[in-house]
Amino acid sequence: MSKLYSKVTIRKRMTIRRFRRKRNIWDELKRYGSNIIHSEEMEKAFEQTHHKYSTVGEHTMRVAFSSVRLCRALNRIHIDVDVPTVVIASLSHDLGILGRYDKYSSNKECSREHPKDSVIVAKGLLEDMSIKTQDVIERHMWPAGKCKAPNSIEAVVVSVADKYNAVKDYFCGSEVNETGVKYYLSDKKDRVKSAIKRRRSVA
Repeated sequence: MSKLYSKVTIRKRMTIRRFRRKRNIWDELKRYGSNIIHSEEMEKAFEQTHHKYSTVGEHTMRVAFSSVRLCRALNRIHIDVDVPTVVIASLSHDLGILGRYDKYSSNKECSREHPKDSVIVAKGLLEDMSIKTQDVIERHMWPAGKCKAPNSIEAVVVSVADKYNAVKDYFCGSEVNETGVKYYLSDKKDRVKSAIKRRRSVA
């Protein structure tokens, strides 16, 4: 009984810690990137499909969350990272991709040009954006799209978070559109369950 109690208690504590961690990250995103989060561009980002199953908005928020988590992990091993720069860059890194099918003739052109377009969009939202932040946005696609390699720890953080979440997008998909491997498997499971029930009722 005590073992079961301790397992339940540990699980509860882990859930509470996870919730607090997410809330603290969200507070940091709002503190440094409120203008971007509440912009018209971000609203449109949730309407455009990205990485086949996700949306630009959902991918952007995943990258921003992962970037801040990476900053905290690096901070624990005494590597200083400029969090405001990372937050602004991660929230802006794909805003230039909006309207991609009207702007770009191919995926290759899109991967090459959208980082520069993202800088233009971001500068429209934040006039006093630093050169360093612009640089992080421009280099986030490395090594794809003939993009320059990251030249700061902040650029490395956003680039790594972007690659990690590009893969995650396929599995987690979109909560908005209910697409992705997660939903596909869930649908398959429901179909199997209903098929078993039908067979049992016939028997």
